[in-house]
Amino acid sequence: MSHDIFERRQSERRYALKFLDYERLSEDGEILGRGLARTLNVSETGLRLESSEFFDPGQRLRITLGLENDLVQVEGRIVSSQPEDDELCSSGVIFLEFEEAAHRTYQKHFAALKSALGQ
Repeated sequence: MSHDIFERRQSERRYALKFLDYERLSEDGEILGRGLARTLNVSETGLRLESSEFFDPGQRLRITLGLENDLVQVEGRIVSSQPEDDELCSSGVIFLEFEEAAHRTYQKHFAALKSALGQ
């Protein structure tokens, strides 16, 4: 972890570029829209994604991650979002809800990534 006084992350990040599908959700769970993004980094508690869409902090997303031969679905909330250039935006997502089996699958892949990076 960084010792930067402005660092707010609770968990270490691992770098893994993967594509993901997301659905923007209303407060009552209605799908407002969908899109594709890619992960910039992942942790046990969230991820950073890059998309062509700017998200407001607090926006809820249902994310489907393709992890090798597994699909994992998780609900999360945008905690930060910033433009990277005229076409792309990066956003931090904190995980809110995993089904138990999906959470185990995610943890298995995260542990394998961590091991592959030698950490």
